[in-house]
Amino acid sequence: MNYGHTASTSVPIKSPSSSKSKSQTQSPVDLEELVGDAQNQRNWRGIGIALLVILIVCALIVTAMILATPSSIEEVLGEAFTLNDAFDINFKPRNFKVDWIDGEDAFLYRNDDGALFEYDCLTKNSTFIMDNTTFRQYDTNVYSVSADRKYVLLTYNIMPIYRHSFLAKYELYEVATRFTTPFRGPRKEMTRFSFVAWTPVGHGVVFGVDNDLYYQSNINDSTTVKRLTKDGILNQIFNGVPDWLYEEEILYSNKAIWFSKTGKCLAYATFDDRGVRMFEYPYYGYMDDEYPKINRIPYPKPGTPNPIVTLKVVNLQSALQLQLNFTPEVKKYLTDYYLTHVEWMSDDYVAVSWATRAQNHSIVTLCSSRVGMCHFSTEVKKQHGWVETPRPFFVSEQKYFIRLPVNDGKSGHYKHICQVSIKPIKQRGKQLVLTQGEWEVTDIVGYDSEKQNLFFIGTGGDSRKRHLYSISVKDDSKVKYPHNCLTCSEEYADCQYAHATFSSSGKYYILECLGPDVPHYSLYSSDDNKLIEVLQDNTYLRERLQMKALPKKRYMKLKINGKHGEYETWARMYIPPVLKDEEILTYPLLIDVYGAPGSQKVTEQFELGWHTYLTSSHNIIYASIDGRGASGNGDRYMHEIYKSLGTVEVEDQILAGREFEKLHYVESSKIAVWGWSYGGFVSSSILGRGTDIFKCGIAVAPVTDWIYYDTAYTERYMGFPHENVAGYKAAKIVPLAHNFQKSNFLLVHGTADDNVHFQHSAQLIKALTSANVYFRTQIYTDEQHSLNTGNTYRHLHETMEDFLLECFNGKSKKFDKKTKKQEKLSAKQENE
Repeated sequence: MNYGHTASTSVPIKSPSSSKSKSQTQSPVDLEELVGDAQNQRNWRGIGIALLVILIVCALIVTAMILATPSSIEEVLGEAFTLNDAFDINFKPRNFKVDWIDGEDAFLYRNDDGALFEYDCLTKNSTFIMDNTTFRQYDTNVYSVSADRKYVLLTYNIMPIYRHSFLAKYELYEVATRFTTPFRGPRKEMTRFSFVAWTPVGHGVVFGVDNDLYYQSNINDSTTVKRLTKDGILNQIFNGVPDWLYEEEILYSNKAIWFSKTGKCLAYATFDDRGVRMFEYPYYGYMDDEYPKINRIPYPKPGTPNPIVTLKVVNLQSALQLQLNFTPEVKKYLTDYYLTHVEWMSDDYVAVSWATRAQNHSIVTLCSSRVGMCHFSTEVKKQHGWVETPRPFFVSEQKYFIRLPVNDGKSGHYKHICQVSIKPIKQRGKQLVLTQGEWEVTDIVGYDSEKQNLFFIGTGGDSRKRHLYSISVKDDSKVKYPHNCLTCSEEYADCQYAHATFSSSGKYYILECLGPDVPHYSLYSSDDNKLIEVLQDNTYLRERLQMKALPKKRYMKLKINGKHGEYETWARMYIPPVLKDEEILTYPLLIDVYGAPGSQKVTEQFELGWHTYLTSSHNIIYASIDGRGASGNGDRYMHEIYKSLGTVEVEDQILAGREFEKLHYVESSKIAVWGWSYGGFVSSSILGRGTDIFKCGIAVAPVTDWIYYDTAYTERYMGFPHENVAGYKAAKIVPLAHNFQKSNFLLVHGTADDNVHFQHSAQLIKALTSANVYFRTQIYTDEQHSLNTGNTYRHLHETMEDFLLECFNGKSKKFDKKTKKQEKLSAKQENE
């Protein structure tokens, strides 16, 4: 409203025609002059009255608008999702974790009160095993139940080592008596174990102590302990437990043991790291520690020696052991190699998957537990890419199923199901392709042996989605291998991102609907796909979210020009709840990047967290894109990144930034990018390009030079340094340091990061300083890659929030507050 342009009225100004002395007699006043002055006074009075009326009317209109409008945006959209909400466990959806009991249509679960039960799918009855007070007594939620359900092992006092490994104490709970006793293994004193695992039958255990393996046939009788290995050495020889490389990059587990189904035989891996170079880093410890501790990890970097792996089989009854060896046909392919999967077919044969060190060739072997020889079964090769090593899914001793890349003509290869017939065992298996098309099978999850139906998860042609499918694998099927989607109908509209776990018989399954709606878990019969029981629907969370102003989710397709033609890929945006398309208001944009080979950001999976807070409370648009290298769109799209990390995936994020910039509701001068780990590498690479799109960027624990990272990951995607000199050089961040001057930059790292070493950020800090680039750094002492100890995780997100708000709005909540306090203190001191 402009108050400077009101209507004006002309008022004549009378001035005397001549001046006269005071002594002179004035002539009589003209009547016309008096009339004119009176008229002028009335005009002024009228104007004043008119203005007053106008002001009153305007005030009434404004008052009416205020009365008619909700007192706050919360009354229309709900309460803003706060930072406390983002870290509140009550805003985390509850999952329904089950352990299916082998050989039965039953599973173990904990109810809402935390008590442990066994559920029988046939009778629909639950049997009590242990109450929650025992869990609380030992302050743990980690447990395992013996195969005969007579005992429960509680894992407590856990001391994490790396991502999956830990040392812990174990308490044994006897179901019949409800008494607990410490599990000590062969020692009288309390021992910390690397793991304790139940045998598949009865209540025996295999456990790891000090890199050696032990077998105890009766957990209640320590005299039954047998020592299986004796050569374990800290950081050198690992028996039944993986070294750092295998734990992080290959097995994704804290143990390297595999039982046959009867429990008669055990396969275990040994890792010899004596030739692997050590990485050392300081651990500062407690305040009273005068000197920091130096931690040492056998950590192979590209082009340096790898651990040597062997696989042994032990008969637990006789204690006889065999080391598995390759036939000449297998040996000619495998010299420097990785062990990737182990799956028992029977007590006599175990399937083992191996990969060459370059990971462009993988072989599945069938190994005799009696003779110790591994025979060639099937293989997968890639000339211009890497392979995902197959994991056999056995349904009998005659055949197994695996996921392999299947050629779909011009569209390239997509992961699909192949059946491999394995009789006779000493010959190569015969492959039969069961599914095909421009979509991907992501997992094989179950098999009904009676009806010969195989169940799997697939994208169905939309990389954002995951659906449950079944396929008949009967040899006499009239229609050859048609697949049927079990979650694609309208009744599953809230289940566009699904997973499932099956009972041993395949007759029952738990459907996990993980998005786009709040996750819910239900038990189904596979015979007719009928719902038996809802196990967890997260009603409490749904009700809480109804009170919140949540972001709206939007997808858009982007066209990308690649090496093999044009692609289409999905981008996703979380839109602030206040945003209206018809308005001309604009909002800041934050792009969340990861971009690692084979990863995926844009899915229909339900998400709630820090991004929800930024969008709801700060009206920041939060976006992601799956550029080249991402999974779900076939091998051709994924392998565009091969041997060229830091190129096409970075270009696609920049392209996405330019496309987002065109949207009328995006404030083009307020676009930022952030990423963690590989995402930190991508965000740093983007800023290193010196584009004019991104005003600021954040890199958390970034890779800055691939020669600093581990062998298995780096060589899989980049090849060997001596063979790909140009690729390794082009991916370095340090030479791009001068371009960081064009953007605001926040660099975050933990000093005890065993995965992406602090060395990466240390070298970047040095380069930025040399280039005279000013930036913010947040270092977390003694923190590992996940930055989740104590208050660190929240501190990190508040730090990033403050940096972004300063970037977008020019003000830092954290530092401005301190500045104001300092100014007040200085002023007070001056007055005194």
